[in-house]
Amino acid sequence: MIIYIVKSTLLLGLLFGVYKLLLENEKMHRFNRFFLLFALLFGLTAPLISFDVQPEQSVAGIKIQDMERVVNAPAEAVSKSVGPLIAPEPKALPKTNAEITPATTEESSWSISMLDLLLGMYGLVTVFLLVRFAGGLLEIRNKIMAGSHKEMDEATLVLLDESITPQSFLGYIFLEKKQFESGEIEPEILDHEITHIRQWHSLDVLFIEFLKVIFWFNPLMYLYKHAIQLNHEFLADESVVSNGSSVSDYQNMLIRFCGEKRALNTTSSINYSLTKKRLKMIPKKFSALRSGSKGLLLAPILLAATLMFCTRGNGKPPYKITGNSDELYSNVDLYMNPERSKELNIKRRGIGIRYDSDGNPFTGTLETRYTKNDQLLTNTVFSDGVIKSSEFYNPKTGELVEKSEFGYIGEQFKRIRVYSSDEILIEEWSDFQSGKLGYHKKWHENGQLEYEAYFSGPIKDETLKATKIPYQGLMTLYDEQGIIIEQERYEDGELIEKIK
Repeated sequence: MIIYIVKSTLLLGLLFGVYKLLLENEKMHRFNRFFLLFALLFGLTAPLISFDVQPEQSVAGIKIQDMERVVNAPAEAVSKSVGPLIAPEPKALPKTNAEITPATTEESSWSISMLDLLLGMYGLVTVFLLVRFAGGLLEIRNKIMAGSHKEMDEATLVLLDESITPQSFLGYIFLEKKQFESGEIEPEILDHEITHIRQWHSLDVLFIEFLKVIFWFNPLMYLYKHAIQLNHEFLADESVVSNGSSVSDYQNMLIRFCGEKRALNTTSSINYSLTKKRLKMIPKKFSALRSGSKGLLLAPILLAATLMFCTRGNGKPPYKITGNSDELYSNVDLYMNPERSKELNIKRRGIGIRYDSDGNPFTGTLETRYTKNDQLLTNTVFSDGVIKSSEFYNPKTGELVEKSEFGYIGEQFKRIRVYSSDEILIEEWSDFQSGKLGYHKKWHENGQLEYEAYFSGPIKDETLKATKIPYQGLMTLYDEQGIIIEQERYEDGELIEKIK
C-alpha cells in the first residue's frame, strides 16, 4: 500500500507539473479538461496495472529497466523507512531462524495496535469528510426546495430570498431573487452558468470532491480540484465571449462580482478564482501551431510515464546466486532461471534449479571464499542443479561449524537436516509437501530437544514475494533440562493462544 501511494503521488505530481508547464496557459480548454481528468484516473490506476517488457529494450536510448528504477527507488525507500514504523518485523520465538518463526504475543499486539491506530485515524477523517460532502449536497437540495423556480430551455433558475453569488449545479442556476426581478442579472451571467450546465461541469466537481474524501492526505488532490474548477471558468468565459459579448464589459462585470457573497460547496460560481490569470485568458487568442506542438509533446511524456509506472521486467537476466564481490568470491557462478527450466521441462515444485553460465543444470561443488584471506566460507554440493548438502565454516578459524543435508522424494523438496561439526543432529525440517503436516525441530548441544513446531506445507505469499510457513498446533521452546520455557498454539499460521 505504501509503495502504491508513493508511486501514484509521483505520477500525479508528474502529470500535474506537465499541465502547469505546458497546457494551463494555452487556450485549449476542452483538451485541458480531458487531460486533467485523464491524469487523475491514470495516476490512481497506473501503479495497479503492469505488463511485461524486455528490460533490455530502450526508448530514446534509455533502458526500460533504468526507467523502472527511477520510480521504484523512492517508492521502496519510503516503504522501507515507513513500513517498519507501521508494522515492525516480529522477533522469533526461539532466538534462531527468526526469518520464519512467528512473533510473540507482545510484539504482535504492538504492531497491530499501531496499524489499527493509523487505520482508525484515516477512517475517522474519511467519515468526517464524507459526512461533510453529503452535507454539502443536502444543503444544495434544501436550497432547490426553498427557492422559487423559473424554467428555461437548458436550465432551471432557483430564485432565493438571500444574498448569493450566481452559481450552478447540475441543471440548476442559483440566483438572488431580488437581483433577478430588478434586472440586475446580465444575460452574460446566465450564459456563463448555462455553459457550466451544458458541459456537465458539476460531474467533474463531484468526481474530484469524492477523490478528496478518499485521498484527503494527498495534497495533489486539492491542486487538481483548483485546476479543474479554474478550467471550467475558462470554458464558460470563452463561451460567453464567443457569443458576442464585449471582452472589456464582461471583465468589468466579473470584477463587480469578485468577493461578493458566498458560494455553495460543489457548485460552479461565476466569481471562482477571479485572478489576473483568468482575466488575461479571456481575450487571449487560440494558436493552433503552439497548442498542437505542445499536444504532440505529451505523447512521449505519457509513453515514458507508462513505461516507468506500469511495466515489470520479464525475461530479465537470471537471478545471480553467487559471484565476485568486494568481500566474497566463488569458484563458479550459478543462476536461477525459470525460463530455462521451462525449456528443459523441469518441474520440481519448491526446488530452485541452479544453472551454470552455459545454461546447464550444475553438478559439482560450489565454494564461496573471502576475498581478503581466501578463507572458505561455504562448500555446497549440487546434482543436476539441485542442492544436496552444504557445509558452513568459521570465517576466522576455518573450522567446520555445521553441515546441512537436503532430502527429496521425486520432484518434491522433503527434508533439511543440520548437523554440528561433531556430526550431531541439531536441527531438522521435515515434509515440505503442501497439505501435509511437517515439523521443525532443534536440539541443545546435550541432545535435549530445544524447540519444536508443526506446519502444513509452505505456501507462497504473492504480496510479500516470499514463502510463508503456516504453523499448526503447538510451538514449544525448552531449556536444556527439557522444561518448557514458552508455548503457543497456532492455526493456519495465526497465533491463537499463548499458553506459557
